[in-house]
Amino acid sequence: MYTDFGYMEEGELGKAYDLRLMMRLWVYIKPYWRLMTLSLLFVLCMTSLDLLIPYLTKVVIDRHIVTAAREVILRNDGSPLEERFLKRYGKDIIPEPEKGRFLLPPGLFRTIDKRELALLRRSGDLSENQYYVFDSRGREGDRVFERYPTLFTKSGSYWFLPLERMKEVREEDLRILRDSDIQGIFRIALLVILILAANFGLNFFQVYTMELAGQRVMHDLRMKVFTHLQGLPVSFFDKNPVGRLVTRLTNDVQNVHEMFTSVLVYLVKDVLLLLGILIVLIQFNWKFAAVSFSVLPLVFIFTLFFSRRARDAFREIRLRIAQMNAFFQENFSGIQVVQLFRREGENGRRFERINQFHYLANMRQISIYAFFVPLIEILSSGAIGLVLWYGGGKVVQEAITLGVLVAFLSYMRMLFQPIRDLAEKYTILQSAVASLERIYSLLDHEERVPVPVSPLRQEVKGDLEFLHVSLAYQGDEEVLRGVDLKVRAGETVAIVGATGAGKTSLLHLLERFYEVKEGALLVDGVDVREWDLSRLRSQIGLVMQDTFLFSGDIEENIRLGSKDQNGARVREAARIVNAETFIERLPAGYLTKVGEGGETLSAGERQLLAFARALYLDPKILVLDEATSHVDPETEWLIREGLGKLIKGRTAIIVAHRLSTIRHAHRIVVLHRGKVRETGTHRELMAKGGLYARLYRLQNGNRKIT
Repeated sequence: MYTDFGYMEEGELGKAYDLRLMMRLWVYIKPYWRLMTLSLLFVLCMTSLDLLIPYLTKVVIDRHIVTAAREVILRNDGSPLEERFLKRYGKDIIPEPEKGRFLLPPGLFRTIDKRELALLRRSGDLSENQYYVFDSRGREGDRVFERYPTLFTKSGSYWFLPLERMKEVREEDLRILRDSDIQGIFRIALLVILILAANFGLNFFQVYTMELAGQRVMHDLRMKVFTHLQGLPVSFFDKNPVGRLVTRLTNDVQNVHEMFTSVLVYLVKDVLLLLGILIVLIQFNWKFAAVSFSVLPLVFIFTLFFSRRARDAFREIRLRIAQMNAFFQENFSGIQVVQLFRREGENGRRFERINQFHYLANMRQISIYAFFVPLIEILSSGAIGLVLWYGGGKVVQEAITLGVLVAFLSYMRMLFQPIRDLAEKYTILQSAVASLERIYSLLDHEERVPVPVSPLRQEVKGDLEFLHVSLAYQGDEEVLRGVDLKVRAGETVAIVGATGAGKTSLLHLLERFYEVKEGALLVDGVDVREWDLSRLRSQIGLVMQDTFLFSGDIEENIRLGSKDQNGARVREAARIVNAETFIERLPAGYLTKVGEGGETLSAGERQLLAFARALYLDPKILVLDEATSHVDPETEWLIREGLGKLIKGRTAIIVAHRLSTIRHAHRIVVLHRGKVRETGTHRELMAKGGLYARLYRLQNGNRKIT
């Protein structure tokens, strides 16, 4: 079942693995390619060292642990087999005292052509007798040989001992005889320790360089998203919950970072490891390797099945997380309304449903993953069993050595470790790809405030003219219809009208929060769309009905938007609008922290700070949108007293419901249903007896209106 819980969501996403997404991510990776390359070199070295350890295990077993020679009996019958054998290996075999008997040393036995061995075994020339061969061990070794005259047989500089009688030699004597093997084992063990230490160091630097590159890439990506969001028009935020946008900047970027640092490089390592194992095993014995790899097609089939099932589950998880964040933001931003209207229970039930869908999406992903991982384990165990069955038989048949079998087992375990890792990394990859799709769907949103080719950046004088202006927020439903209005520089014009008349919409056009549908808005005779937006807004001081303060101190909020840090100007602005009195009562004065949204201050105090903020910027155009709606009559009188200084020399547009506060305006414009119905001074409009007079009398308690 699908539900959006009232939150608008993005449409259907594209493919699970879209190469274009990765190519677009390359734009952010490219500046740090050196770090990436260095990290990949470390990965290459680590992979090579990992592949080396099982091979060293094989060397230890075949050269220093199982070192038995095999006996060959030649009949001297002049057969082609004997002649060919003596021609190829005569200089390497060790003659026994008995005529016609030779020993194949361990090294020669391992490298001899297996077809030659098969022919020798079939003709009866290769016996089942096995011997340990020792060369001269010096004086101490010779004493050991002499101590066991019935065990050791000498041939030239070699002594050999039947394998089955090895247990008759005392441990300390055996240690002397096999000193070279012990030293060889020690050297290889030391080499393994050095490899592990080198692997540790390489792993540290690889993780560090990759995390360094990853953090920088995600820093740039996060800044790109944040900057992009700030450049989008206000209409975009009307359609998109803040919680979802926060998800894009936090959860989604973090998911991409995890893919970048935990998947992409290790994916390279796993692929290199798999290729390295395939090459090494084929080099050992291609037939044995082919048998060992027989389960791999099943692994890839099940992986493909898993990927298709998991893709939609991860996308749904991203959707549910965004819904949860949007609900959190909405619920806790309006916590006073929630508590006032006793919505805790209803909101709890709504959150329970959202949480339940999030739980079900996660359980779907977990059930898919819980099926895949044990399946890979079963296939891994089956492959190991196959190696033991087939390889064990080959060891008995002497087609391969015990060292090769042990190396095969080690490499097969290593082979399935990357596959298991890929299964785990796939969960990260799926989540990250879903997040990357969401991020780029946001970055691809092109609804921007149009920028002129040659924007005007001159000083604003303050002349404003609305020429047959119309505005519609959605579709063809116009909130302003053919508005014509001219405001001269330095003039104060009040906009009044009933709720929904279009007063605030008129101001939104001036700030270019929304674009004119028809007509034109001129600032100093130039279309507002030809002005540099940043320059234009820096010359407009806006005081809204609902004042927003940023978490910080009082002084920071007053000089908001200004690079200059003039404390004296801050205090002067606060004094003019009569905000100084309440500020000085605060514990730290102008350095008092106001908290998120300024919730530690009353609505009236926040509006006084908004007046001070507008005055500090010294704008040419002042816009007051119901700016005194939250202050008490005494404070309103104080503001009106300072307002004369505030609007002096500035173009001022004042939207007010309290008509008593705008009697001083040069002109009053009455809007009704998106159109200008009346224009004039207070006296002129009262004398006319139209809409303005009706509104004024209603506010003053006289309801006998014709």
